[in-house]
Amino acid sequence: MGSEENSFLKKKKRKSALLLFIIIFFVGNIGFYFQERAKWIYDEQPYPKAKEWLIPANMMLVYGTILTKLPFIDERSFIMKPIIGLQDYFVKKWQENLPDDDAEKYLGWYIFRLRTYVEPNGGGIILYSSKQYTFGEVRKFNEESWQTIEAMVKYETKDKEFNEIRLAAFNNLTALFVSNFTAYWVKNPDGIDSVLSSESKLNIYKMYQDVRLHKRLFKIYKWIKQMEKIYKNKYPKAYANAKSAEASQYWENSRIHKIVNIIFDYLVIKKGYLEIQNFCEIDKNEYLIDYINSKRWLLKNEDFLKTKGIGLGKMISKQDDKQIEKICPNINIKEELNNGNSNN
Repeated sequence: MGSEENSFLKKKKRKSALLLFIIIFFVGNIGFYFQERAKWIYDEQPYPKAKEWLIPANMMLVYGTILTKLPFIDERSFIMKPIIGLQDYFVKKWQENLPDDDAEKYLGWYIFRLRTYVEPNGGGIILYSSKQYTFGEVRKFNEESWQTIEAMVKYETKDKEFNEIRLAAFNNLTALFVSNFTAYWVKNPDGIDSVLSSESKLNIYKMYQDVRLHKRLFKIYKWIKQMEKIYKNKYPKAYANAKSAEASQYWENSRIHKIVNIIFDYLVIKKGYLEIQNFCEIDKNEYLIDYINSKRWLLKNEDFLKTKGIGLGKMISKQDDKQIEKICPNINIKEELNNGNSNN
C-alpha cells in the first residue's frame, strides 16, 4: 500500500470521525432540547412564551459549565465569550416575557452567573477565599445579591419550579451576603486575598459608621423569619424540600449566627441596645434567643461538621459571649448553652 493511499485513508478516517462527532452532537442537542421543553412547556405553564427562551439559555448554561471544568477557564475567559453572549441574549428574552411582579424575572443573575460560575470559581460562599476575585468585585456581587434578595421578598412566582428556586435563592443569597459583608469596608478593594491581611484590612471605624448597610442586615434578619413563615404555611411542600437537604441545618444556623453576631457588635458600639426594651431578658430578646440556639447547634454538631470539611473557625467566639455578658450581667452564656432554656 503506497504512502498516498495511507494518507488518503487517514484523512478519510478523520473525516468520518468528525462527521460522527457532528451527528452525535446534533442528535444529543435535539434530545437535550426536547428534554428541557418537556420540563418547562406544559398545559398549566403560566409563562410558555418566556420558557421558550429559558430552554436555550439553560442549554448554553450546561455548555458553559462543561467548559469551566477545564483548567484555567472561568466565566471571564475569552473562549467563554460566545457562550456567555448567547446565554445573556436568551436570558434577556426570557426576562422580557415575564411580568414585572413575578419573582422569576429577577433570578437571572443568581441562576446564570452566581451559582454556575462565580461561586464555584470563588471557592464557595466566601467569594474572596480562592483569590479569584478582588474585594471590589465581591462588593458588586453583594449588590447583585441584595437586589435579588429584595425581589424574592417583594414578589411571589406562579411557576411551581421557580417557587422552590425563589426560596433557595433567598436562603443562599442571604447567607452569601452576610458572609461577604465586611468586603464593603476593606481598605484595598482592588486587592486579592483569602483573608483580611495587613494590605486588605478593614476600616473598622468606617464600617460601624455605615448605617445604611447595617440596616440591610436588620432587614435580612426580619425577612428570614418572614419567608420561613410564608413557605411553612403557604407552600409546605417547597418548605419541606428545602428543609430535607443534608446541609440545610448548618446553613440556617451559621447564617443566623453570623447575622446576630454583626448585629450585636453594631448595637453595642452604637449603643443601640439601650433603645431596645427588655434587651437583657433572654426570653424576650429574639437576637439573644437566636444567638444562643444557633451557637448551641453549631457546637453540638462540631465533630460531625469536621467530617464534612467544615470548621467553625472564627464563627464561634468566646469574645462575643463576654461582650453580651458585659452589657447583660444577668446572663451567663455558658449556662444557657448547657441548660437549653432558649427557645424560638
